[in-house]
Amino acid sequence: MKEGMKGLTNFIADIRSCKSPEAELKRINKELANIRSKFGEKKQLDGYNKKKYACKLLFIFLLGHDVEFGYMESVNLLSSLKFSEKQMGYLFVQVMMNEAHELAKLVIKAIQHDLASRNELHVCVALNCIGNFGGKETLLGTIDPVRKLLVATEAPNTVKKKAALCMLHFMRTAPDDFSLGDSTNAMMQLLTNPDLGVVTAVSSLLIDLAEANAEAFRPVVQIAVNRLHRIVHGQETQGYNYYQIPAPWLTVKLLRLLQYFDAPSDHAVATRLKETLRVILQRTSETSLDKSKKRKDQMLSSVNACFFEAVRLIVHLDDDQAMQTTAIDYLGEFLRHKAPNLKFLALESLGAMALTSLSRDTVKRHQETVVRMLNQEKEPTVQRRAVDFLYAVCDSNSVTTIVEELLSFLAKADYSLREELVLRVAILSERYCTDYQWYVDVILKLIKTAGDFVAEEVWHRVIQIIINRQDVQDYASKICFEALLDPAAHDAMICVGGYVLGEFGHLIANDPVSSPAKQFDVLQSHYPMVRLETRCLLLSTYVKFANLFPEIKPAVEKVLRNPNYIANSDSEIQQRANEYLQLINVPSEQVLPAVLEEMPPFPEAESHILAKLQSKTGGVGKKRASKTLSAVSAADHHENTQSAGPTTVTNDAFFPKFLLSNSGVLYENPVMQIGAKCVFTKNRGCITLFYGNRGQSAMTEVRTRAYVPKDTASIAVEARPIDSIISPGAQVQQMIDVECIGCFSSPPMLDLNLNYEGRQVTVSLKLPVHINKFLNAVPSGLSAEQFMQKWNALGGPPREVQHTKQSAEPASADAAVAKLVSFGFPVLPGVDPSPSNVVAAAILHTTQAQVGLLLRVEASGQSYRFTLRTSSNVVSNVVCPLLAEQF
Repeated sequence: MKEGMKGLTNFIADIRSCKSPEAELKRINKELANIRSKFGEKKQLDGYNKKKYACKLLFIFLLGHDVEFGYMESVNLLSSLKFSEKQMGYLFVQVMMNEAHELAKLVIKAIQHDLASRNELHVCVALNCIGNFGGKETLLGTIDPVRKLLVATEAPNTVKKKAALCMLHFMRTAPDDFSLGDSTNAMMQLLTNPDLGVVTAVSSLLIDLAEANAEAFRPVVQIAVNRLHRIVHGQETQGYNYYQIPAPWLTVKLLRLLQYFDAPSDHAVATRLKETLRVILQRTSETSLDKSKKRKDQMLSSVNACFFEAVRLIVHLDDDQAMQTTAIDYLGEFLRHKAPNLKFLALESLGAMALTSLSRDTVKRHQETVVRMLNQEKEPTVQRRAVDFLYAVCDSNSVTTIVEELLSFLAKADYSLREELVLRVAILSERYCTDYQWYVDVILKLIKTAGDFVAEEVWHRVIQIIINRQDVQDYASKICFEALLDPAAHDAMICVGGYVLGEFGHLIANDPVSSPAKQFDVLQSHYPMVRLETRCLLLSTYVKFANLFPEIKPAVEKVLRNPNYIANSDSEIQQRANEYLQLINVPSEQVLPAVLEEMPPFPEAESHILAKLQSKTGGVGKKRASKTLSAVSAADHHENTQSAGPTTVTNDAFFPKFLLSNSGVLYENPVMQIGAKCVFTKNRGCITLFYGNRGQSAMTEVRTRAYVPKDTASIAVEARPIDSIISPGAQVQQMIDVECIGCFSSPPMLDLNLNYEGRQVTVSLKLPVHINKFLNAVPSGLSAEQFMQKWNALGGPPREVQHTKQSAEPASADAAVAKLVSFGFPVLPGVDPSPSNVVAAAILHTTQAQVGLLLRVEASGQSYRFTLRTSSNVVSNVVCPLLAEQF
């Protein structure tokens, strides 16, 4: 650092030597007061002092303290002729400001001026600022000079590289306003630039341009192939060789660019491309697959990166069976590698190869290897790709073997894989089914093995098929009844069994083992511990039994007359019980059979399970190839660590009310009630749960497990011990400690496991912990002036988030105040001059930091507009939608 910057050096040394936060704050306040006085003096500061004080303000801001002045002085540095002063001005702008700042227009004007400069350094710092500061307004004001710099023959290569990246930034931030004008051909010709740095930057831009409009950039194919051919053969790569591998990063980019176009129509270009791909494959064989020599990891990583990108291009072209066979053989070698990353990429590539027209049968040679890997590999991401591969190669000849292997793996699969695995098994078993009894067995085994992860679409589909096929109805009724004999049958199994027996239970009624009375008793034994929706389905089954089997009609009527049914607190249960009771007692004998006729066959339609799987895997994100790797890959799911107990119920219906309340009923059913009372102080909370036994029998083997399924680094939870027995009519308490470490969006969970009358039950509870529980008022409050200063300092996006919410009732400030107070957002009266607006401020207390939140609510007509600014864009994006949902 220059000798004249001793003041800055001493200030930083003073800060580092502070022994406490209070001492640091005192030193910073002293420095801020000094800087404020210097900026306020009538004597004009020179550029050097402005630079020095701007640097100090920047350092203070990076320490986490608010800086509310000095912006104009720092922006003035942009007009300095000295590079060091201009550089500091641009640095201040990039770190401290965004396009929403009131001085943004001055910054854009300074950028425009420097882009026209003949000083290369001035142009470069202006381009740097565009990449970090620029948005739509900057694009509109600077895109023309940036585009001219990119294609100008006299522009230095350093400027061209930065200009290309600025254009890429423009395209990604404001694609609707982005335009190349008449520079398309000149842009493509930049791939012939002797400087590989320029070619690398331009390749990134061309990839995005080709994705948006491949037809307009089709001529780039020949240029890219020629340049790729020279690079792979080691020509023109001096200074860009990485561990003897010529320009691997540029090679990967050019290979990726070519995946947006069809195979070259020119024979010479196509031949040159295939020759290049063969060289890449040969290099892989001589390095990564050659175990006779030990090579450095950096070299192997470079070779492997080029190889796997080349495989993607080979898959896309799908026009050379010999090359595809060679690539498949090499991928098979990678399957035996120790590194999980290489196994992952090999499986992903083989799955894509399985979708090509020329290599499907060749890929199947590795099916047994992948099955062994599925059972032996411990890494969930590799297991997911193994499942994807088996899904891709499955056909009518191998479906039985593959489905059996997947079902066997399902029992021990990581929880994050199970939902997607269930969907894939359901799709394969239906797509290639020739024996529908086998199909029913597969679906019921899915439910029994992983019932918590069986989507409604799966069991809905098996019911449709059973109803549509008479040849399987008898068998399905029998197998469903046998499955329901298990006292721990899953909720989804009870849904399937209840529906099937209600429709076709008469087909097995003559068997003494499955008489009408026994069918009714089995279903009724499951009723107390199932979900509300399942109870509704069972009531419908009961009334169907009353129609099909007159001998058990009195038993059905007795159940429906029970106060737990006709006077149930849930309106749906109560309405069904009363209406079904009236229907059973209608004098006319023709009414009941007419209302409860057997369901007609469903219209033949495409299964919704495939759409469910596509929603889970996310579909094809890029327009590269009709057989992209993402077409067979599984989505990256957040880990779901909920217990897969024999019977699991949740508190989803009771949970939402706790967003605005700290006490209430967290879950209840006819035999159990769980109440909650919460106390939160700063970043910590304590939840007291009250477990009440309403039943006639004791609850035994009671145990709990508290855990965080998502945001594990942002929230911690610990449950204290609980008594293992809850006697009839008794109540026990349990304390749960919560710590907010950072911003989180998903609540912690508590699994309650118990035994009731010989039946194992798991109650999976969402604990009443939301991010708003850790909001507190600003200790000293805020005046209107203080609020506006902090509001302006926080700027616009991404730390500002806006939401508009329609209201069923006329929007009013009074209603907004009531909601905000319930949410935990302290209101600041008299700050906003408009009577229809409400302003609030709070501090989010976390272990990692305290985050300030400023809120403005505008009530107009029947809608509310929320504008939230915080010092953390993560907090803004979590809190604002959560708040808007309450209106």
